Amino acid sequence: MSKNNFKDIEEDGRKAPEILKTMVVSEVDFIRNTMQIVSMFLGESFVAAGKFIQGTSSEEK
Repeated sequence: MSKNNFKDIEEDGRKAPEILKTMVVSEVDFIRNTMQIVSMFLGESFVAAGKFIQGTSSEEK
């Protein structure tokens, strides 16, 4: 079984530098904002296309 390296860090009491924490939070915020923009443009298009397809299929019956 492989050794868990995270246990070593926790036991030593070492902490990540504040700048690293800031960078990670910034990256997470950037990814979240990007995904919101993508879902705004693509998500609504798929919903509209689905409703259009449902509308055309029910009109044919």
